[in-house]
Amino acid sequence: METDRLKEDLKATVTELSDTYEELSLLYMLSEEFTGLGVDGICYLLLKKAASSLSVGTGVVLFLDEDSGELYTQAYIGNWDADTAFPKGNNILWRAIHSNKAIAVCNHSTHEERLDKVKCNSLLITPLNGKKQIIGVLMVADKKDGREFFSGDIKLLTTIASQAALFIENALLTQEMQVFLIETIRSFVKALEASSLWTAGHTERVTRYALSIAELLDLDGHEIEKLRVSSLLHDIGKIATPKEILNKNGKLNKAEWSEIRRHPIVGADILSGLSSFKEVIECIRYHHEHYDGTGIHGLCGEGIPLMARILAVADAFDAMMSDRPYRKKKTIEETVREIITCAGKQFDPNVVHACISWVKSTHEIIPPESESHL
Repeated sequence: METDRLKEDLKATVTELSDTYEELSLLYMLSEEFTGLGVDGICYLLLKKAASSLSVGTGVVLFLDEDSGELYTQAYIGNWDADTAFPKGNNILWRAIHSNKAIAVCNHSTHEERLDKVKCNSLLITPLNGKKQIIGVLMVADKKDGREFFSGDIKLLTTIASQAALFIENALLTQEMQVFLIETIRSFVKALEASSLWTAGHTERVTRYALSIAELLDLDGHEIEKLRVSSLLHDIGKIATPKEILNKNGKLNKAEWSEIRRHPIVGADILSGLSSFKEVIECIRYHHEHYDGTGIHGLCGEGIPLMARILAVADAFDAMMSDRPYRKKKTIEETVREIITCAGKQFDPNVVHACISWVKSTHEIIPPESESHL
């Protein structure tokens, strides 16, 4: 009898150690995978891990808006409306936040604290709390096998959420710092433009052109936002260009052109410390590459990032339409013809086609013969 009891105790200890090992292994794996990701990346990875670990079809991360006091959808998978939000009130979401404990609900439709906007049979909710702030909640719904959530599920989701919350909090802080830094840099760019009669308003116009072209190329919201930031900062490298070159009232010599052409590299180097802005940095570094490979770095075709190819056309379009010390601005017709002539050489033909479509819809003055050359 004593031997049997010892065996049972040993089995229980082994099981507990095994569970602890699996939990630690999961935490280690999550730490490795969360590292270096932005807020969106962490949230989607969190949902992916939660869904696969608990075998659920629907998962959502809700963030707390401290100003309005509501919980809004930050990321989701499965059957969910992206616009779903929950004002502060007496329901299970707020109970999970206030109690700082996970809550499992079966028969959700008849529960006294049910969520009217959520159609499901069972829910598991756990708070996302950082060290210094309440971030929101993680919620999963309806196991694929139809079973209810049990204590093991609660423990697992709480473990995943606790780890993710720390990384989300750090990513939010990094994001705030990067926004501040970008706005500071943008102020420098505006000051730089303001000091020259030839470049005033250039950045804002290029940004507007680039985003208009991007919409016609069906870039998604994430890519468009990255392009917006890239466009706003694309000339930041000119901060290092001597003012006498930028404001020279006449043609630039070979050495001066060489100095001007360094600005994409200088700009990328200035922003190199922004770890989550890799695509932005690449766009800035390569926005003067030529589609045929004759640019500074020798990249060609689709080897040049798409955002950089779009920015190249938008940048050139504005430059041609603006006065410079060494030449008068081109007309819209002349600019269109020049852009078309450079398709396949300096510019991506697909981006040029989108640019011309945008100009046509905006100005409606493109000569018919221009389009025939595309």
